[in-house]
This record gives sequence, C-alpha cells and structure tokens, in this order.
Amino acid sequence: MIRRGLEKKIVGLQIKKIEILNAKTFEGDPQLVTGATVTGVWRKAKILGIDLVRKSLIVERRSKNKDDNRSTTDDTLTLLFHLKMTGQLVLVPKHKLRTTNHEPLIGGHPTLDMLGEMPNKSTRAIITFADGTKLYFNDQRKFGWIKLVNRESLIDNQFLKNLGPEPLEKKFTWRVLKERLLHHPSLPVKVGLMDQTAVAGIGNIYAAEACFNAKIDPRKKVRVLSDDEYSALTKGIKDALLASIKYGGSSRAHYVNSDGEKGYFLKFAHVYNRAGDPCTVCGSIIQKIAQAGRSTFFCAKCQKI
Repeated sequence: MIRRGLEKKIVGLQIKKIEILNAKTFEGDPQLVTGATVTGVWRKAKILGIDLVRKSLIVERRSKNKDDNRSTTDDTLTLLFHLKMTGQLVLVPKHKLRTTNHEPLIGGHPTLDMLGEMPNKSTRAIITFADGTKLYFNDQRKFGWIKLVNRESLIDNQFLKNLGPEPLEKKFTWRVLKERLLHHPSLPVKVGLMDQTAVAGIGNIYAAEACFNAKIDPRKKVRVLSDDEYSALTKGIKDALLASIKYGGSSRAHYVNSDGEKGYFLKFAHVYNRAGDPCTVCGSIIQKIAQAGRSTFFCAKCQKI
C-alpha cells in the first residue's frame, strides 16, 4: 500500500537534497540524487524502488592512470529501500493541513511517534523535494537500509534475482508454490511462506491469514502438505492479499494511506493479533505461539495439523 501511495504523491517531483543522519543506513553517493526527478515507484517482495532520472549529469571516473579522466553519462538511478522489521516511511506534504488530502502518508513498523513531528529520534535519512515535500526514513533498530544503484545494474542484482514469484501474478500456481516451499521441506508452512525466496512479499500478517484461509495449521511441515492443501494455500494467499487491498492495507491506528485514510484490514482479519478472541468461523479461542521469532495466530479447531 505504501508503494501505491508514494506513486500518487512523488512521481514527477524533483529531489532538492537528501540528508543522511546515520551513515550505515545509506549506500552510495547521496550527491548524485540532487536534482534528480522521480519517474516511478515499484515494489518487489519487501524491496521498494524509487526510479530517478537526471538531466545530462556527467559522472567523472578516473582510470588507473590518474592523469586520464574518462566521462560517461549515467542518468538513470534507483533508490532501493528495505524497511526490515522496524523501518518506516513517512511522507509529509509541503502544506500539512488538517484535511484529508494533506495528511502524511505513513507506512511501515507501527509506533506512536509516526504521527508526531518529523524528524524524530529514529529518523535515519530525509529526502527533501523541490516543492517542500519531505520523505523520512525512520528505523529504530537501524537494520533497514537505502541503496543508490544504477538502474541497469538491477538486472544483475543477486538479491532481486533470488526472490520468489509475486503471489498475485497469473503464473503463481499451487505447483509453483509447492516447488518453492519444498526447497526447505522441514520448515513449518507459515515460516516457509515468509521466506522471500519462496514467495515474494508475504509478511507475518498475511502468512497467518493465508494459513487460516486454507484451514492449515501453521506448524505443519511443508513436506507433508498434499496437493489439495497446496492448492488451498495458494488460494488462501491470494484471498488474504486481495482482502488487504480491498480494505486499505493492514493498518493499525498509526497508519495512514495516500488519501489520509486509515486502512482497516485488521478489523476483518480472522486470526492475526486476535489471541484470546473467538474464531470468526467456529467460535474457538484464537491461539498465539512463537515461530522463527515472530508471533503466529491460529485456530486449532479450524486449522488441522
């Protein structure tokens, strides 16, 4: 949802400057971004890309002979963002008016200070656009990152190459899911879904909801799933993501989309963050366990091991 929101708000804007408040957050030369114009915003798994173009900017490259200078045009760049577990993106428009169309666009790990003044103590980088709009990259634990790369280099980017298929693409079938998950046959199915080399972009919330939709216990090993269960799981993934799109994302009270509206998918979630509540289908109490360091929610009656 943050990708769609940013696309509406920043495509066509020119970057005035970028401030790096934590050196480890940013990889690349931030000066190359100055004056660049945003041409597109895209997402692949949990990587957000902001494409940029520069006007006839000449980058000097020195050869091994220091007296020999070579120049080459390098006008297309991409800013890659990875929020990791605690990263946030907060887009504050030039005129932050208390009207729907001028609210901040907020996405990422939810914290109360997302709604406060920017920058805050977790701000690691600030992008200022020529019209005064600012994009803040916040990260409490400093695991998230921003990388500036030449767009052509993305073709050979090993991380992007290793990502699994996008689950809402037509070519994503139960056979594709089975093949991908069986690369790690001993993983619990819910943990396997969060492996970005298996399926791109499935996080903790949607993995839990997908397992519920498919009536599969999240602790079940991927190697023992039947073909019918893989088929149900594929549909369960798509249904969870489509529901999220329909209801505006998995926003809590802190999240706001590009139109200043709060997403409310979690109000319709069957299991996520509902430990101790009755199942929406059978009335049994939703349980919570830990898997791979993350919280997992499920209904033991509806989801059979």
